[in-house]
Amino acid sequence: MKKNLIIFILSFMPLLVMAQKEYKLVEQSAKERPNWVSSSDPYLFIEYKAVSLDTAKMIILGKLKNQIASSVATEICSTIMIDEEDDGEYRRRVKSVIEAKVPKMPVLQGVDLNKADIYWERYYNKKTKEYSYDYYVLYPFTLIDLQELMDAYNAYEKAVDDKIENFRKSLDNIDDVETLMENDSQMRAMKEEFKDDQTRVSQLNHTIEMYEQTIKDVHVKILESNRNTIVMQLMHGERVMKTKSTPKFRSGCAKDFASRHEGDKIVVTFDDFECYEQDDNYVEVWFRFGKVSLKEKVRINM
Repeated sequence: MKKNLIIFILSFMPLLVMAQKEYKLVEQSAKERPNWVSSSDPYLFIEYKAVSLDTAKMIILGKLKNQIASSVATEICSTIMIDEEDDGEYRRRVKSVIEAKVPKMPVLQGVDLNKADIYWERYYNKKTKEYSYDYYVLYPFTLIDLQELMDAYNAYEKAVDDKIENFRKSLDNIDDVETLMENDSQMRAMKEEFKDDQTRVSQLNHTIEMYEQTIKDVHVKILESNRNTIVMQLMHGERVMKTKSTPKFRSGCAKDFASRHEGDKIVVTFDDFECYEQDDNYVEVWFRFGKVSLKEKVRINM
């Protein structure tokens, strides 16, 4: 298969200016300028200004990844079927979203300037007494490489879609509040990561709302209440919900509260010495789950 080579030419002063007499070539990375530098049909030409080679390497690596991302996006978008009446705006939006995603993919972390041919020239400006660089990079990028990146991108997208779908499908089977909160937190992080992908943001918002409502609908079920002990469970409908959270308590007469978890139950003990049968004796129990506050007023049976 014929190779497509990405040629990056990073010029730190305009090439036209370099031809002027006040610029003198003082150093170059090789005795002869490589033939590929003067290629008549470069894949990409970039012009930039900087004062050091370290800056050049950092900038061009980012440019390289962005251009590869653009190549992947262009190829993927070419396979998208759109309505004949569409003016191309949808395809442009999709391309923009893909270009933003691809540089963050783990597979693109393998893009390294060590794989490239590099050539640079250093010039001295006799008038300003300053130095500047022309920096050239030839990066091998074959059609096979492009296909591998497309396959990796599609696999990555499917994994993300599956993860979002799993959040939705698993909701009815989750039986502890902490998992609800952890999934909610993960979805919010994903929403920020994919903030430019409106389809994903919409899906995540809908599922986050479902999780939030589920947490809000959790309630306390009292299994036992007597002079110094309350046994309770958290419920969502008919489903018992476990939690690692420790509740807080408030009472007009009871004091010295302690609680422990026994399986899916929470056992609360307290001192009821100052509680009298003729009074309205109660304990207010409350949990805090993120922004949701769950409160329950429990009557003490004397």
